[in-house]
Amino acid sequence: MEYDSDRGFFHSLNQGEDIWLLAELYYGDASLWRVIYHANLNALGDDPETTSPGLEIFIPYLDVREETCNVAGFIAQTAADPSFDPVVLMVVDRYHDPTLCFDLYEYNRWDTDHVPIAGDSVGYFARASKPNMRRAQRWREIFYRGR
Repeated sequence: MEYDSDRGFFHSLNQGEDIWLLAELYYGDASLWRVIYHANLNALGDDPETTSPGLEIFIPYLDVREETCNVAGFIAQTAADPSFDPVVLMVVDRYHDPTLCFDLYEYNRWDTDHVPIAGDSVGYFARASKPNMRRAQRWREIFYRGR
């Protein structure tokens, strides 16, 4: 396995692996498969399910830290427009994946009808920092030992 310490590293697929498994393994969330897919469009083409053993897949680092900050005014103002969901906008701005909006609700222990307003405190959960990625790789090597 070849590592690129700034952007990510390459993973050689084993039998039965796909990008959903890699997202779960390295990011702790299979729904982040899109990150891996978009980083490997040349190798995967139009179909993310076309994978074969030995295919080199680039796994980008997602260095997102857990933190708390205030809801930005421009995001909270969109709550008046029903075509925008401020939580989805915050998640897209932070993680570039709108499907993580439910995780943000759960992480902040908000009710499903909660609408953030400007100045509210919002906690952002961590996703796949480099140390966690290295730890996942170590566990992967232990799992595949002897196969």
